[in-house]
Amino acid sequence: MAIWLFTALCPAVSAASLKSAQLKDGRVVILISGELTDGDAEAFKSAVKAANDAGKVVSSIRLNSPGGSLLEGAELADAVRFGKIVTNVGNGATCASACFLVFAAGHAKYANYTARIGVHGASDQSGEETVRSGAATVSMARMAKELGVPAAIIGRMVVTPPSDMVWLSPSDLQSMGVSLVRKPSQVAQTDQPPAQQTETTDPVDITPSAKATATPPTWNEFVNAAIDLSAKQNNGKPRTLRGCQPELKLCFNVVTYLDKNGVETGVKVIKDMNDKIVMKEVCTFNATKDIRRCLNWDTLAVRRDMQDTSGNWTKIADD
Repeated sequence: MAIWLFTALCPAVSAASLKSAQLKDGRVVILISGELTDGDAEAFKSAVKAANDAGKVVSSIRLNSPGGSLLEGAELADAVRFGKIVTNVGNGATCASACFLVFAAGHAKYANYTARIGVHGASDQSGEETVRSGAATVSMARMAKELGVPAAIIGRMVVTPPSDMVWLSPSDLQSMGVSLVRKPSQVAQTDQPPAQQTETTDPVDITPSAKATATPPTWNEFVNAAIDLSAKQNNGKPRTLRGCQPELKLCFNVVTYLDKNGVETGVKVIKDMNDKIVMKEVCTFNATKDIRRCLNWDTLAVRRDMQDTSGNWTKIADD
C-alpha cells in the first residue's frame, strides 16, 4: 500500500502541475505546484531530459506544494539531488510534507521570507496514523538525515501528527543551509534567485543509477533534539521527569515539550537495574493528559493508554 502525506489545506488529490520556463540567459526553471501524486517524478525527469536534449541546463526547481505521495516526493528528491539542481520556494508559496524532502535535496536552497515550509509525520491513504505510517515517518526521517536536515527539525517532523504542521522559522531554515531572500523591509528586487545559485554548466542527466541508502537518526540525536526544543520553551532548562517502578525493577527518564497547539509530548527511555535500556518511546497526550499515544522507537508499534484516578496507566488499544 502506498504511503501518503496529507495536509488540512489540500483535502482533494490531484496531480501536480509541472511547467518549464526558460530564462533570458538560457537556463531552464521547472515549476511544480499542487499535490504530488503518482507519475510526477517521471514527468519531472522527462521535462529535464527534454531540456537536456535541447542543449539547455535545468538550473532550478520552484516548489509550491502542500505535499502528497511520500514515494513521489522521495523519487523527486533523489532526482534533484542527483542532478545538483537548486530548489526555491518563492513569494507566498508553500512547501510542506513530502515537498519538504524535495526542497531539502537542493544543491542550493532558496526561500522567500514570505514562503511557508513545513514538516509533520506520515499518514496512510485514509489519513490515519498506523504502524505502517509510523514506518513511513521513520523512512522520511532517514532521508531527511541524509539530506543534511538538522536533528532538531527531524525531531519535530517525527513527533508532529499528520493532522498538524510545524512551520519552520527563518532560523530553522538557515540551520539547514537555506538562503533567505526579499526581507519584508526590502524594496523591489528581481524575483529570480541570485545568479550564484546555478552550480552546473553542462546539461544535467537526472536518471539515478541507484537509490541512495539512508542512515536513520540515532536515538541520541532524537533525544537531543527534544531536549533542545524543551529548553527553548522553558527558559533554557529542559523539562524532565524521572520515576521508578520497584515492582518491575525499572526506572524511566522523560523529557517533555509542547507542540504549537500546546499538546504535551514526552520522549521516554526505560532502563533496568543494570542501566540497560529496555524501551525507547515517544508519547503524545490529549488535552486533559489522561490518554496518551506512544510509538515504540525500535519496533514502530503504537499503543494507547488511559490513566486512572490513582495515576496508573493501562493500555486500551494497539493502533
